[in-house]
Amino acid sequence: MISGPLLRHTWRGNRARVGFLALAMGVWAFLMPVIYATFGVQMEALLKSGIIPEAFLRLLGADPFSLSGAVALGTVHPVALGLQLVYPVGFAAFAIAGERQRGTLEVLLARPVSRRSVFLTLFVAVVAFAALVTAAQLAGTVLGAALYDVAGQLDPGALAFLGLNTLALLAALAAVCLAASASFDRPSTPLAIGLVVVIAGYVLEVLGTLWPDAAFLQPYSPFHYLQPLEILAGRDATTDALILAAVAAVAMGIGLVRFPRRDLAAPS
Repeated sequence: MISGPLLRHTWRGNRARVGFLALAMGVWAFLMPVIYATFGVQMEALLKSGIIPEAFLRLLGADPFSLSGAVALGTVHPVALGLQLVYPVGFAAFAIAGERQRGTLEVLLARPVSRRSVFLTLFVAVVAFAALVTAAQLAGTVLGAALYDVAGQLDPGALAFLGLNTLALLAALAAVCLAASASFDRPSTPLAIGLVVVIAGYVLEVLGTLWPDAAFLQPYSPFHYLQPLEILAGRDATTDALILAAVAAVAMGIGLVRFPRRDLAAPS
């Protein structure tokens, strides 16, 4: 069901951008252990002084100035999320609807490849791109911790699962955006759907963290199912990863049913 030629073509067209994003993500992740090793003691003293508001500490999580806390904060920081979401949201939203808008989708579908194969291949490509960026994040974290002699504080198993959980989140968002892209003739609507899911989800998660009375809203956010601090502390987050996988599966199912059945009107 996966089209090798389409997958290779997609990789060739995006490898430079993916490489740049992976490098940027690796550098960002590298800085987290460096910041901890350089300023961790001073920041811990600042934490104990009571200067930092408790609401902000709840947003960061318990013990935010440990190495695990620094890595966790770097994982959910808007900079990291922005780098990670370029392909799961941006590329996925444009993958099919953008081809339709340019009038090139018909050329692609004229080849001996089914619509389901196109959809699955593009999803695999997006997830592969996201996996490379996530791998760069983990590599940057390990490299920074090793160079500053704090790698012993990291649990390799927990760090690997954090990468898996992050990839599950990105795959779920990619599936939603790709399903939307397969349902519309212009990429503006799929992109808007993706941005609404990301921005609204992030706001709900932050709001529920800062305001306990709004905590009931957090399960409606996809970001609620990525808790890096708890993962690095050893908590089993298998359920969170499975929920994200279920979201991806449902969105994939919608796309695989919708795309083959929809009519493609003449380009306007």
